[in-house]
Amino acid sequence: MRIIYADAHGSVLGKDQPSPNLSLLYLAGFIRKHLPNTEQHYISQKHPFSYHIDLLSESHTDIYAISFTSYSAKVSFNMIREIKAKFKNLTVVIGGSHVMTHAEQSLRETGADICAIGEGENTFLEIVKHYNELPNFLPKINGIAYLQNNVFFKTAPRNLIDDLDSIPFPARDLMNPDDFTGVSYSKSSKNTEIVITRGCPLRCVFCANPVFRVEGGPLFRTRTPKSVADEVDQLYNMGYREIYFHSDELNVRLGWSIELCKALAALNHKDMFFQCNMRVMPMNEELAYWMKKANFWLVRVGIESTSQRVLKGIKKRMSLEKTVRACELWSKEGIKVFGFLMMYNYWEENGKIEIETPEEINSTISFAYKLWRKGILDYTSWCTAMPVPGSELYDISVKYGFIDNIYLPSEEWKPYEHISSIDKKDFNKLYRKARLQTAIMAIRSGNIELQNWKSILNKVKVMAFGKPSNKADRGN
Repeated sequence: MRIIYADAHGSVLGKDQPSPNLSLLYLAGFIRKHLPNTEQHYISQKHPFSYHIDLLSESHTDIYAISFTSYSAKVSFNMIREIKAKFKNLTVVIGGSHVMTHAEQSLRETGADICAIGEGENTFLEIVKHYNELPNFLPKINGIAYLQNNVFFKTAPRNLIDDLDSIPFPARDLMNPDDFTGVSYSKSSKNTEIVITRGCPLRCVFCANPVFRVEGGPLFRTRTPKSVADEVDQLYNMGYREIYFHSDELNVRLGWSIELCKALAALNHKDMFFQCNMRVMPMNEELAYWMKKANFWLVRVGIESTSQRVLKGIKKRMSLEKTVRACELWSKEGIKVFGFLMMYNYWEENGKIEIETPEEINSTISFAYKLWRKGILDYTSWCTAMPVPGSELYDISVKYGFIDNIYLPSEEWKPYEHISSIDKKDFNKLYRKARLQTAIMAIRSGNIELQNWKSILNKVKVMAFGKPSNKADRGN
């Protein structure tokens, strides 16, 4: 049995790949645990499409598994169609966040054989184990979709894995570290990411997090602190010196977060640095203290807006007072703070559309500068609220005719072209102003990863010429 795991090729939203696709490497590690004689390969985003063809041609491959988001769906669709035309006996399995909500579209667009929906490890293992019985065995595999005689079939959802520690570490030996640019801001190199949780208990309007949502299943699961510390130790011995913990928010449960930091501190790797995503609540002095002891140097926080009207509308469930308090706690411990900010948020309220105003956006820009001058906010990143499949915002946008139900966010999103009440001049002025803020704060705060030069160049273009028109030329 020979399997190739693949990412779509080329930059996504103007960025090269910062780290490997851990979802695919988790699949590879899971298959290796249960079927150790399987030959496996991983193709990163860096390699051109011709590399995929060459690797498929050099010897017989049984399964080609490709994972993609909605942002890279168009490129992926084109790749898969061509691969299926050239290698007719190849079984193509597609997965990733886009197919969770657009399984039938993805199958019909690509000619792929199987669509894996939801958490993939056990589903993919069943596909591989019963490869010689396909396609007749497909109805017995939970968590998939497929076409048979041009009719769409979807099996029952697969239960989520209760014990995340039972999943082997990603098969990182399959990837080349030189294929990746590293995280956008870094304290040390080489750096990479670790997945420490799956899911999120919250449901912000703009967020598409459908992969780990199963009706009746847990919304949020964590690995044990020991498991995370063991993987950190393994990576340290592999030469890594910084890790971005991949989790929607590290601090859903304060007790678990503190125990995690204690486990990391106990490793006593003084030259290993960490960064993560967090919410501003729950947060307290004890967690900030242990984060510093563990060697966290940067936290990334979704601030989004300073308007309580907007925060309530997009279901952010936070307040400015708690944002300021959390930033003060981190800064007191010498931990830098990165704020995610978003303009032209919109939502549905009482049967009508509400849209963030230019005044509210300007207020958020001013507030970010105020926190920066106070020394409790070090970086910002601005984007425009964009409808992504799987998000409530996407459904709202379809309902009100801003987009159709096959819209892909890889297309250049200019809200004034979809929403008549948004003024083009106001948008371009505010977008340039926000990007300038990001640049000023980044230059002053430092720790910019220069390997991400394409993303940096895109930001410079935006400040000089406004939002780019090239569909592939948009950085976050």
